[in-house]
Amino acid sequence: MGYDYDQTHDNIIKSAREQFIKKGFSGASIRQICKDAGVTNGAFYAHFDSKEDLFATLVGPTVRGIRKLYEGENQTYMDMDPSADFKTILEQTFTSNRVFIRYVYENADIFKLLLTAAAGTEYEDFADKFAREEAANTKEFFKTFSSYTDNAEKLSEEIIRHISILVVSTLFDGLLEGKTEDEVVRESDLVSEFCLAGLKHILDI
Repeated sequence: MGYDYDQTHDNIIKSAREQFIKKGFSGASIRQICKDAGVTNGAFYAHFDSKEDLFATLVGPTVRGIRKLYEGENQTYMDMDPSADFKTILEQTFTSNRVFIRYVYENADIFKLLLTAAAGTEYEDFADKFAREEAANTKEFFKTFSSYTDNAEKLSEEIIRHISILVVSTLFDGLLEGKTEDEVVRESDLVSEFCLAGLKHILDI
């Protein structure tokens, strides 16, 4: 039987996914991945440069997908008509959570890898980095629209950071806890209501 490049590639990917989930990136070995995939170490290096390259091949497309989604949503908020009522603008910034939740659950296995198995890779602390980026973008949003509310100075970086952590953790924690997509949507909606109420109180709008 001849060498089937695509099948070998798929076998390595499948084996690696299982090993990374069980042992994390650091604990998984190329030798065991190859053994479970039924291939030689030489065959492995015909497909991947390293274990890091293999992990990136597994999670990279999904990471790029959520980043593209996030950047698109963020740009939508930044492009909102500043002449509109600021309260309405603020409320609209909390309407995209379901889009992200849908994407996470469509790629649940990969996000579990990112959240539990990425230590030792460039994707380590994925959720924390996501929350920091959300905080930075939220800060920029309020800076952009600060002239449309009289109390923007009351919104400290610390408050923005805590809100961002809460929103992001709601997005990912439910998946790791085995909750359904609908359950996470409901929790996310409640978190959005909670955050909006707090922001409106602080900004007196």
